[in-house]
Amino acid sequence: DTQTTIESGAEASLLYCLENGYFETIVFYIPGAVSQGVKVSPGRGEKVIGELEFNKNITLKTEGYLIDSPPDLLNLSLKGGNLTLSKKFGKYQQSSIAGGLKKEWKMEETEEGTLEAIETGSSVKYTLRERGIGSNAKGSFTSIDYTLNKNANHNLKLLNLQGDLTKSFSDTVLVGLALDTLGTWLDQSYEGLQLEGASEIKWGVMGDTIIIGNYTIKGKNTKKTDFSFKAEEVKIGLSFLHFFPNHLTLLLDANRIFQQLQLNNSYLFTTAGVSIHYRWPDDSGIIAGKIGYRSPVGTRKFPQWSYVLSLQKFLPSDLMLKLEYERLYGALWDEVPEYLIRLSLNHALCFTNGEFRTFRYSEEDNTSMIKGVVYLDENGNGQFDPWEKRLSGIVMSVEGRRATTNEDGEYTFNFLKPGIYRIDFNPRSLPADYTPVTSEQLIRLRENENFFLDFGVTLNGSISGLVFIDANTDGKMNENEKPLDWVGILLDHGDQKTFTGPDGSFYFEGIPLGDHTVSLDPESLPAGLQLVGEEEFTILLTEDVLDVVNLLFPLVYKVNP
Repeated sequence: DTQTTIESGAEASLLYCLENGYFETIVFYIPGAVSQGVKVSPGRGEKVIGELEFNKNITLKTEGYLIDSPPDLLNLSLKGGNLTLSKKFGKYQQSSIAGGLKKEWKMEETEEGTLEAIETGSSVKYTLRERGIGSNAKGSFTSIDYTLNKNANHNLKLLNLQGDLTKSFSDTVLVGLALDTLGTWLDQSYEGLQLEGASEIKWGVMGDTIIIGNYTIKGKNTKKTDFSFKAEEVKIGLSFLHFFPNHLTLLLDANRIFQQLQLNNSYLFTTAGVSIHYRWPDDSGIIAGKIGYRSPVGTRKFPQWSYVLSLQKFLPSDLMLKLEYERLYGALWDEVPEYLIRLSLNHALCFTNGEFRTFRYSEEDNTSMIKGVVYLDENGNGQFDPWEKRLSGIVMSVEGRRATTNEDGEYTFNFLKPGIYRIDFNPRSLPADYTPVTSEQLIRLRENENFFLDFGVTLNGSISGLVFIDANTDGKMNENEKPLDWVGILLDHGDQKTFTGPDGSFYFEGIPLGDHTVSLDPESLPAGLQLVGEEEFTILLTEDVLDVVNLLFPLVYKVNP
């Protein structure tokens, strides 16, 4: 017998953009059955999200929500909000530290009765990004006061610690480690610890081929196990990824998995898959397909064969149409597959500077995205400013995949699985007169986590001038006036230093765009000489003015009183 059911849901959002942030209002209705297909949480309600930049280094993010359960699920009511304050620091502000607070009220009808809870949480996150290394450390503490059927009060405390490290050992080898722990206390009594660790290595055997190996372990200790650690799942995987010409990608993967379930039953099984991903040359659409295999296990004597076919098309006015057909198994033991057809049409509106424009929106899935802007860093601060020039035609690279920036300077890498990634300019395609300001970025993507990384380049200019003895004190070097050698000249208060040559000239080259200062080092002057005129020059190098010449430092002999 075949049973067919049709469920539908909807979500709409309105985005209002400011010069230093945005506000977004979201209204949604997602039944439980639909949530399994589009991989978002079920519910109906409203959300308000906002982000404000106080300056280039400090950002405040806020969220408020009112959510009720859809009719096909048990009654649930959520209301609450959170805010996060983050500060960037380090060279070009690529590193950051952030702190957050959360408050939530919850009421839920469960099989045991009515659960009422008040949740209070705080978190801190530290991100380090330097050339050849990327790292994150995050800690959060949550306290939940709850009652069941208005009986005795209880308190649940959760301490979550996460950390990951990604290291580049060469242009072809990338290694990542990650650890995630969750400690639990109930009414001041320790209950147990959940742990998940992962390691991954990527090896670029050729320019268009990558071999990926990974190892994951999950486990916990509890009072019931006398606090001894018990592994619940161990997974070893190997993948082969190849990028063909003409926007075609092939992925082969195989995994060996051990699972320890309740009642001391353990199982060992194998999964494998073949995926093909094709992006149209004009980036107007994507066709993808995957076939998956899971070996027999336990009482299930036959393998599970699954597949998914999808078509994604970007339409005029920034509408996005997505059609998917999928055969899947809901659980490890299922003998009978399910078939799903998903059709979605997404669009959002954005108002910026009082003008209407379209803004592409898409629903979340279990893959991630890396997106950003390539720009000309005209003021030399290492950050993308709205008025700075966006660069089209620049090729970015993520582990063999390439994306070219569009007319707005934007690049996008979609459908990225959780794991470690290296994002950088494709060196062969970067014009010779551009020098990267942003170094390669090493990150770890988790499920449903999107990264927005901007990359800057600069043009190199030069500054030159003369140091001389100004005999007639007119501030100009005349024919009979003497140049002075071995005088120290400082660029940007000593970031660079050079000395004048026999003809009194100095020269700085390879100077990026932006404001710079040039001054004379007074300690290098011969005795009896002093500077007259400008003690320090402030210079702005731009795309139109790359070379500044004939800066003059006139010197005169001191007059004894």
